Amino acid sequence: MATISITSFPESEKISCPNCNSAFTLYDPEGSEFCVCGFCHTYIQFVDEVPKEVKTLGPPQLKPAIPLGTEGILQDLSFKVIGYMEKDEGNSAYPGWREYVLYNYEKGYVILSEYNGHWNIIFDKAFLPKLEKVLYGNDYVLYDDVEYKLFHKYKPRVLSLAGEFDWDVLKERVNTAEYIAPPYIIAREAGFGVKAKNINYYRGEYLEPAVIANAFNLDFASFPAKVDLISNQPSKAYSDWKWSLYTTLYLILVLLLMELFVVWAKPEQVLVDSVYNLTYDPEKGINEFKPFVTSAFNVNDNSSPLEIEISSGVNNNWLETTIVLVNEASNQTWEVTKGFEYYEGVEQGERWTEGETSAKVLLSEIPKGKYHLNIYPASGDPARNALAVKVVSNVTLWRNLLVCLLVLCLLPAYTYLRMRNFEKRRWTNSNYSPFEE
Repeated sequence: MATISITSFPESEKISCPNCNSAFTLYDPEGSEFCVCGFCHTYIQFVDEVPKEVKTLGPPQLKPAIPLGTEGILQDLSFKVIGYMEKDEGNSAYPGWREYVLYNYEKGYVILSEYNGHWNIIFDKAFLPKLEKVLYGNDYVLYDDVEYKLFHKYKPRVLSLAGEFDWDVLKERVNTAEYIAPPYIIAREAGFGVKAKNINYYRGEYLEPAVIANAFNLDFASFPAKVDLISNQPSKAYSDWKWSLYTTLYLILVLLLMELFVVWAKPEQVLVDSVYNLTYDPEKGINEFKPFVTSAFNVNDNSSPLEIEISSGVNNNWLETTIVLVNEASNQTWEVTKGFEYYEGVEQGERWTEGETSAKVLLSEIPKGKYHLNIYPASGDPARNALAVKVVSNVTLWRNLLVCLLVLCLLPAYTYLRMRNFEKRRWTNSNYSPFEE
C-alpha cells in the first residue's frame, strides 16, 4: 500500500534489478509492491522486501510527457509522479491512452489520464468520500445529486509500464463503464467472475494541458496536441449558449419594461370614432361614392403614430377607400388606400366565410397639429350606406416590438445550434448517443 499520513514525500531509494542488476529509483520504497526496471523493463514484485522478477515487458511506445519523479501542485494537492501506464481497449479500433500515477503522501494515489492530448485527473474514494454513495442505474449514475449519462463500456488492457505501483497492475481485470456530466466523468469498475461484486467508482475532471504543465513546471509545447474532442470535454458552445440566453432574457425584460413605460407615459387616445353616411354617386363612375371629410382632431405629441380603422357591414362584397390625412395649418398630406372584402356561403351543407369587414392602416411620425381626413370610398355594393372611421393616436406598435424580440432571439438560437452540433460530435463515438435511434 502507498505510504500515507506523513508530512512530506518519503526519501527515494535505489534498488538493483534482479534481471540486469541496473540500479533505478523508487520514490515510495515502503509503499511499492510492484515496479518496472527502467533499463530492461522487467516487471518486479517485492516478496519479503526482496525484488523478484515476474515478467519482462516491452518498453513504452511513447516518452512520458511528465517524467517519473516530477513533483507539482495540482488542485491544491502536492503530487509526485511515480508510475506510468499505456493502455488500450484490446481489439477496439480506438487508440490507446496514457495514465500517470500521482502520489500524494497524505491520501494516496491519483490517476492523471491523457487521451489524444486531452487530460483528466481521476480521484478515488480516499479523496472523494461521496463516491461510496453513488447510485447506479441502467444508463446513468447519480453522484452528489448530479446525473451522469452512460457514454462507453470497455475492458482496459495494459500495454506497457514504467515506475512503481502498490497493486499488481498486470493481473488487474475489470469491466469499465464511463458516465459523463462534462467537465466530469464517473468510471465504474467491476471485477470478473467471483470478483464481479467488487465495484469501485472514480471521478475524473477535465483539465487543460496548460494547467498540468504549469502545475509540474513543464514546457507546454512538449505536451501532445489535442485531437478532436473527448467524452467529458467542456463545451464552450454551451457556455456561449447560456450567456446568450440569459443576456437575451435580460434584454427582453428591459425592452418590455420600456414598452410598458411608454404605454403608461403616452396612453392611446381616440381622436375620431364616428359613423359616416355613404352616398352613391353614379356620375363619378361605377362603384364610386361621394367623398366626405371627417371632423377635425388634434395630435398633441411632437411625433405620434396614428392608426386609422375603417369598417362597414359588407356582405359578399368589397369596399375600398383612399384616405388623405390633411394638416390644416400647413396643408401637408399623407395618402393611403385601404380596402377589405367579406364573403360567406354554404357549400355541401357546410357554412364558410372569407375575409374581413374592417381594415387598419398605420401612419408613423405624424407631427403635432390639427388634422382631418378626406375619405374617398368605393364599393361593389351601391346600397352600402355607412362607413365607420376610427382614429387613434399613440398606438402601441406591437409589431415593432415583436420584430425586436425576434431579432434578440437570433443569437441564442444560433448558439443553441452550435451547442447541439458540439454535443452531437461528442456522442459520435458512443454507442449510447441520445442523438441517434
